[in-house]
Amino acid sequence: MPYAEQLARKEERVRAALARHDSLSGVRPLPIRPAPRPFGYRARVKLVARRGREGLRLGVYRPGTHEVADIRGCAAHHPAANETLAAVASILERLRVPTYDERRRTGWLRYVIVRVGAERRVQLVLVVRDRGYAGERELAQALTGLRGVIGVVLNLNDDPGNALFGPRFLTVAASPPLRSGALVDRVGELALRSSAGSFTQANPSAARAAYAEVVRLAEPKAGLRAIDLYCGVGAIALSLARAGMEVQGIEENPQAVRDARANAEANAVQSVRFTQGDAASALVRKGERVDLVTLNPPRRGAAPEVREAIARLAPQRIVYLSCDPDTLARDLADLAARGCRTEAVEPFDFLPQTEHVEAVALLVR
Repeated sequence: MPYAEQLARKEERVRAALARHDSLSGVRPLPIRPAPRPFGYRARVKLVARRGREGLRLGVYRPGTHEVADIRGCAAHHPAANETLAAVASILERLRVPTYDERRRTGWLRYVIVRVGAERRVQLVLVVRDRGYAGERELAQALTGLRGVIGVVLNLNDDPGNALFGPRFLTVAASPPLRSGALVDRVGELALRSSAGSFTQANPSAARAAYAEVVRLAEPKAGLRAIDLYCGVGAIALSLARAGMEVQGIEENPQAVRDARANAEANAVQSVRFTQGDAASALVRKGERVDLVTLNPPRRGAAPEVREAIARLAPQRIVYLSCDPDTLARDLADLAARGCRTEAVEPFDFLPQTEHVEAVALLVR
């Protein structure tokens, strides 16, 4: 489908989601912000590893099946990701690394994740069943020798279900300057590290544009107080703090909170603190005045108790970065019933060649 048609459909999807709610009938979304590149953008690639009659496959499940379609050379992937995947596949074949068999619950390698950061540096994450593979050290050394690879991380996942990650991440090989094997991305003036267990956007260049819009709409001023919900490794919270605000970032993932705190220190940002915990519980405990709330929830949107707590805090401005138009519209309608008026919605295309669309919304009291 031509890219212009993709954008038109995504724009219409946002408009239709808003139109389903009477309280949002007057909200007209702005034109969609295109991705900087319609191909070669995806810097976070997660592929199933599977062996079959045709040899090794690195890919995704075909819809409705557990048959793996090999997509290691996908045009949407960042060129460095495809280059790395080709080299990884060659090493896996040469070393005859055993892949996981979900029916027998045997084998070792389940998923290969490639994360591309600044200056084409690459972090490799291998999701494996256990530490029982005798060739683990040889494999890690071979992978670390690949162009641009700065770290190899194992995630241990023996759960028979479809969850991507287990609870433990182990760095088994890393190159200077980050012996942790963590990746570094740039957002504006900030250098942000992210460990293997922390969420980062699949399209960093599109995300940077959306983060900049969030900060612009927030109108940060020295002395004002902000809460950044679902803050991840701190991109928005640190940007607001650099503009003079007193910021509290709240994030459920403990590894992301550790990264956010390290990023505050590395970027010499002082007026920010990060709290690990559920967004609703953290907001309930909040007692002091808040001028701004920003939030970037997962696809399911903000839980009812989160929306209730935000309304109770009565911030003058709310800036909401969404990855699902339907849950965004639901949450905006609920906040409208609580006295918050939606002033602007701007769609962003983070994932060309897919149906997904993000949006940034501004609400005021």
